[in-house]
Amino acid sequence: MFSIYFQPHPALAEFVECICIMGHDFSCSDNLSPFYTYMPTHTRLLCFYLEDSVKVKKGDGEFENHGRAVIIGPQLKPVTLDLGKKHSNLLVLFKPCGLYLLLGIPLCQMLDCDFDAQLIIGKEITEITERLMEAKSCDAKNGIIQLYLLSKLNEYQPPLPIDLAMSQMVSSCGKMSMDLLAAKSCLSVRQLERQSLQRIGLPPKYFARMVRFSVAYKFKESNPKA
Repeated sequence: MFSIYFQPHPALAEFVECICIMGHDFSCSDNLSPFYTYMPTHTRLLCFYLEDSVKVKKGDGEFENHGRAVIIGPQLKPVTLDLGKKHSNLLVLFKPCGLYLLLGIPLCQMLDCDFDAQLIIGKEITEITERLMEAKSCDAKNGIIQLYLLSKLNEYQPPLPIDLAMSQMVSSCGKMSMDLLAAKSCLSVRQLERQSLQRIGLPPKYFARMVRFSVAYKFKESNPKA
């Protein structure tokens, strides 16, 4: 499986962590399974599936097709993905508060949910998806999505100190104290709790634990014998 990462345009850096394009042809005989357990993570995503559609199974439910362009809110439970025979996707990985700043929707309303992006953003997302599917190179796909995100800049909520503070929490691998996080956010601890639920969908202590879990899980994936 290949994966390529692109840094966001400087004008997007307050909202977007990076753009990731990945893919794999599972019809090749390399014994790599198309079934993948996606663990909870602190990252909020806008995801475009550009080859076979991806099916999602939550708990003991059935696999469901969730469309070509999907907004993924805060996830607390693992899900199983069927990536199909030929998998290719483009991910917009947002800063902790970036998805809220784009949509203006309290993320506490999106817990363990994923949504057809067209229903939330509008029909324009269908055109973007089609252009991404037709693009011949990863550089071209990156250019398409970055220009689209730049076109949405005037719709973003203006960032507040808490938005930067939450990014610094991630940079600290979840080890920042709540008092320091509140101070950097220019909020009381109680105000921080309320704003955190709205902007990242989780209480700040829970978010910090999720960041620490994500770091540990990523290390374990990269070093299975450690």
